[in-house]
Amino acid sequence: MANALPDKATLIAISALAYVLAVALHEHLGHATACVLLGSHATELGAFFVNCDDSLLSSAAVRAVAVAGPLVGLLTGIVSLQLLPRLPISAPRAFYFTWLLGTLGLMNAAGYALFSGVAGIGDLGTGADGALHGVQPEWLWRSALVLLGAASYWLVVRISPRLIAPRLEGSGAARVRKGSRIALISYLTGAAVYLAIGLLNPYGVLIVIESALASSLGGTSGLLWMMNRLGRSPAGIGPELSFSRSAGWIVTAFVLTLAYAIVLGPR
Repeated sequence: MANALPDKATLIAISALAYVLAVALHEHLGHATACVLLGSHATELGAFFVNCDDSLLSSAAVRAVAVAGPLVGLLTGIVSLQLLPRLPISAPRAFYFTWLLGTLGLMNAAGYALFSGVAGIGDLGTGADGALHGVQPEWLWRSALVLLGAASYWLVVRISPRLIAPRLEGSGAARVRKGSRIALISYLTGAAVYLAIGLLNPYGVLIVIESALASSLGGTSGLLWMMNRLGRSPAGIGPELSFSRSAGWIVTAFVLTLAYAIVLGPR
């Protein structure tokens, strides 16, 4: 049925799974894997952070470990969004999951550049563990990061709505409203999941604010307004993005999210 929303329980499950996978790829496939491949080891592995033993690494390797997280996000975004046209039309849940995972990856990569440029900390920042530690003049490099991050984020919020637009029927305000409601549910789900997992960490609320909430509420905030661009897109030409309840997606998301929280949340 045109303009029908997807089943909310399934949409929440898909969103939770995409957010958890996005942070897991960033931290563990990115930072932790780079740390090991470059000859060191992780001294701590958490849900939202990885501490690598920098004493075993050269300064170039330390920078590479820092860059690895955003780089994995960038690659996740590119690969995921390239896969969208290849997904069968009978798999709307897989389509939305892939679209959301790709969008989160690109937003996080762009967001890290913007955040690190403004604050001077983070993966791409000038802090001790940042990719640009010690660069001079610092103000110039940070200004360049801000420009790169802002421009990249702007591209993401232009490209991602275009890719989901063919699956959203209708036009004008009704279409924007549907897309915005779907994206809002995903955004709030991600924030809630990150907050719940972040509160399990042993280092207090600071980690929650600096990492968990910064990457969810801040890094993916484009989901709150990017769908306004749907009003400028041609009418949908593909199968409507509407799906019924799926016990498989719900159970999978619950089990994997709970496992990630239990195993890595308290560490």
